[in-house]
Parts: sequence; C-alpha cells; structure tokens
Amino acid sequence: MIDISAIIVNCNTKQFIAECIQSMLEYRGQYTLEIIVIDNASEDGSALALREQFHEIKIIENNHNVGFARANNQGIEIAQGRYVCLVNSDIKFIQDCFSQMLSYMEQHSDVGMLGPKLLWQDRSLQWSCRKYPSLWNTLCPALGLNSIFPRSSFFSSEHMGYFGHDRIICVDVIVGAFMFVRRLALEQVGKMDDVFFMYCEEVDWCKRFAAFGWKIGFFPKAEVIHYGCGSSSMGSARFVKEYCISNLRYWRKYHSGIKELLFRLLLILRYLLRLPIWAMLILLMPQKRAIYKEKVCLAISGLSVLVMPRKY
Repeated sequence: MIDISAIIVNCNTKQFIAECIQSMLEYRGQYTLEIIVIDNASEDGSALALREQFHEIKIIENNHNVGFARANNQGIEIAQGRYVCLVNSDIKFIQDCFSQMLSYMEQHSDVGMLGPKLLWQDRSLQWSCRKYPSLWNTLCPALGLNSIFPRSSFFSSEHMGYFGHDRIICVDVIVGAFMFVRRLALEQVGKMDDVFFMYCEEVDWCKRFAAFGWKIGFFPKAEVIHYGCGSSSMGSARFVKEYCISNLRYWRKYHSGIKELLFRLLLILRYLLRLPIWAMLILLMPQKRAIYKEKVCLAISGLSVLVMPRKY
C-alpha cells in the first residue's frame, strides 16, 4: 500500500500549484507517495500545464466547479495511501514535513488528523489552530474584544491568536489548507460533507472526527508556507457570500432554533459596526479610498446573505 496520498484541489491557481507539487517532490523522503490533482474547471490552462510538467501525477478534470469539499472527496475516493493529506494549491514545502508527520502519526495511534505549522511568505506565523465556533467566540470579534485583549483566551475568537503555535497540542480544528489524515480514521468518519461548497467543511470534519474519539493534533515541527492567496482570493464578493452561507449551514447542522438566529444576528452586528467606520475612512483617507470601498462592498455582500438567507 502507498504511504501517503496527497490531494490538491485546483481552480485557476496555475501560478501556485506547479510550485506546490515541485516543492513537494523536492523535499520527498523515504516514503511512497501519490499526488492527485482535482481541477475544478480551471480556465487558466492549469490542467494541461500540469500534465506536461508532471507525468507521474493523477489528474481529474471537472467540467464545472463542484466546490472544495466535493473535489477533495473525489480525490479521497481514488486515493490508495495509508494516510491521505489534503494540501491547498498555494502551499509550498520548505522541508520534508511528510516524513516528520508520518513518523508522529505512526507513534500516536489515537491521532486521526494532524496539521503542520503554517507560515506566511515572509516566514511569519500564520494562525492555523481553531476552536469550535460558539456564540461567545463570535461575539468577541464582532465587538473587537479579541483585538483589545489579543493574548486572552477568554476574549478570543475561534482563531487561537493567543496561542504561540510553538508546541504540539490537541485542538478542536486545524485549518483546511493542510490536513494529514489517518486512513483508518477516515474510513470510520467518512468523507467531507459536500453540502459545504467552500469554508466550514474542515470545522465540520474535525468535529466528526472528535465524535468518533479521534484526536486532532497540531504539529509545529513540520512547517510549510501557505501563501493564502489561492482560489478564494479571486472574485472576493462571491467568496464572502460563500463564507456566510457555509457558516449558516454549519450552525443549522449543529445548533437549531434560537442559537442559529443569535449567530446570524452576531454576524450582522459585526458588519454593521464596521460599515460606518469604513465609510468615514473613505472620506478621511483618500489614499486608501479603494481599499475601504472594497471593504464596504464586501460587507454589503455578506449582509445580503445574512439578512435574506433563504434567497441563497
């Protein structure tokens, strides 16, 4: 059996995905590896370029964008590895992190999923550990309390900004940019829930892993660069809407009735508190007018979903 199946979902990220695969192969260790690319109807020639450059990889080309979760599931269905790793197309390997993560998982049989330390392009820390969403950790960022008390776990958002990401710990959620998954756990839990087109699918998946008794680990000894500017950076308004839709779907799945309504109201509050500030900054800071105009437009896009969720 193959040791590791790396699954990469691509949608118009030609400038990133080749570097991702090249760096993965450059830092390849003494393990067997298969690379599976699921192309979500890219229009930038990604699939053809990958076929010409990397003859050993498997590519599935979708005739339309089926979303992040469903595309990963397509890869999972044909993956043969003892471990399955979901890797964003804008990841760059800077060391042989697969060998380290494989070794750790072999020694810790209760860990079902493992995430590495993510770094920005300048090698600064990128927060990648999360708490499950709650009303409290949604209220705190809505009111800006997480910014006022950045080192407080009590006033934190679901993003664990207070945690230094400097030690191995178990967490509720690791971000979906890089998820190293044990095959046995995957067979028990099942694939991603493809009701989520994009966003929240990793939160839901981690929650389901925990429900089966599997631990979610953060492993900072393994490091990768995550540019954080792949598919979701294109067509920002659309992705703000997808973010809101997925969050509402997650809450509807796990919290019904009044909690779902309160969550939606908190998201609305977060946008409403910022809109007048951004509108004022458009007038006061003409050199940054375009930036704040975009923020206003994105906030309106999000509010359109939150105020009329049934429409979406």
